[in-house]
Amino acid sequence: MLIACNLSELFLISPTMKTRIARTILNRRMIWLAAVLACCLCHNLPLALAAPGSWTLKAPMPMALDAHASCAVDGILYVIGGHKDPGIYTQLPTLFAYDPKTDSWTSKKDMPTARRWPAASVVDGIIYVIGGGCMFSPALDTVEAYDPKTDTWMTKAHLPAARSSVAACAVDGIIYAIGGLVGTISAGNMQRSATVEAYDPKTNHWTPKASLPEASAFHTANAVNGIIYVFFKKQTFAYDPQTNRWTYKAPIPTWSLNSLFTASSVVDGIAYLFGGSSDDGWTTYDLTLAYDPVQDKFTAKRRMPVTCEAAACATIAGKIYHSGGVNQDPIVRPAGAVYYDTLWVFDSQGGVTPQLLSLNRESPDRVRLAWQGEAGRLYGVQSTLNPVKGPWTRLNLPLTNTILATNELVEATCPVPSADTNRFFRVLEAN
Repeated sequence: MLIACNLSELFLISPTMKTRIARTILNRRMIWLAAVLACCLCHNLPLALAAPGSWTLKAPMPMALDAHASCAVDGILYVIGGHKDPGIYTQLPTLFAYDPKTDSWTSKKDMPTARRWPAASVVDGIIYVIGGGCMFSPALDTVEAYDPKTDTWMTKAHLPAARSSVAACAVDGIIYAIGGLVGTISAGNMQRSATVEAYDPKTNHWTPKASLPEASAFHTANAVNGIIYVFFKKQTFAYDPQTNRWTYKAPIPTWSLNSLFTASSVVDGIAYLFGGSSDDGWTTYDLTLAYDPVQDKFTAKRRMPVTCEAAACATIAGKIYHSGGVNQDPIVRPAGAVYYDTLWVFDSQGGVTPQLLSLNRESPDRVRLAWQGEAGRLYGVQSTLNPVKGPWTRLNLPLTNTILATNELVEATCPVPSADTNRFFRVLEAN
């Protein structure tokens, strides 16, 4: 009897495993490629998965940054404010512009207000920067608008409620400021907010809207086809501006990232989430997830080249530009946090489609698999009683060739405990 399962979930790794086990035995840049019933191993089983996407490194930013915002206007990427190392309690007024045609950066006029953890949104070619603040100073209520054509800033109506790490999206020319942090850490009163407010650039006026289902901060939000989607921890919320109502959507899968300090952007109606961290902020991820609002479903894409949180993303010409971020995981980086000046471009349509060509049982306790895929390393097979909840047990996988060139065929054998005869298997491949 075959058991139906969601293949998108089979791509994903438990954060606990990832941070405590996979770091010591595997390259972290892995993607779950397939899952099959062991009872089917006696048959050839072609299994092609969706193209995973590809990453390309571009010219570095003028400085390493995290906790910044980014957006795009007329094909130019803008990176706004944030924090640079050293000086964890600092915030910056900087504005940098990146031109994909020349692969170069230029400095633009500084913001009137230095900001860490601001939100940014674009309406009619004008960038609106909202809120922000430093960890040990109060959250900001200031709103400033930047005109790229004149390289000038304008002060706009203040947020009715000051917030840091607020998320923002524009729908039909209206900007929605969603959640965030209120208070000050040093005063011991910092807490998440469920406040949602709408800003009309034409009237320079803010209007309160229906509150989030849950108070949220260090979250991310994207507008897709007139609906706003907010990703916070394991939750997905959808807001319809027409009805002023929030609804719960598919949660972020169990084996995936916890959506805090996560960067995101939209391509062709699909929201992409990158990296982030655990609730405590110390476990950092390199996962890439795609959320399809039509199907209300998450799938895994090509892992990020770096493990990071607190980065920023914007879409230009169908590609996502991922800037900066930090890895402060004490296990991976015992010497201290690493701040990135990198600019990576994610192409959701790139990459070679990997294939598990066959899985054949050679004996009651051994299987042979034939594999064809993109350049990378094939690491192993794991099995479990419960493919959703784990835990996974790593099995030995001697390889005839551990390095895969594009479209190269690799065969390997793997010992399988007889007790696992009727359980699921997954194959790991690293980019």
